[in-house]
Amino acid sequence: MPGSATRTVGPAIIAIDASALESLEAVNHRLKDGGITLHLSEVKGPVMDQLKRSHFLGELAGKVHLTQYDAVASVNPELARRTLEAQRAAPTAADEPEPSRG
Repeated sequence: MPGSATRTVGPAIIAIDASALESLEAVNHRLKDGGITLHLSEVKGPVMDQLKRSHFLGELAGKVHLTQYDAVASVNPELARRTLEAQRAAPTAADEPEPSRG
């Protein structure tokens, strides 16, 4: 895999103004100059609409992913696979014995 990669997660971001967009563009350029790819994930509809109206998506070095898992799988498929395996192997609350009453 060429270079390093990072991603930004934005599930709580519901709006982006011109100042924030300029900052995001600057971060993308600095990371790209350093050989690092910026990816976005879980971008809310209103934010995505604003990004589409700008030139940011055309300059984004990485991709916009629907979920955090999709972003990880894109950047590091082996890590995504191991994470799923660990989640499947982890005990759930349903697996725990009920406390004794007595």
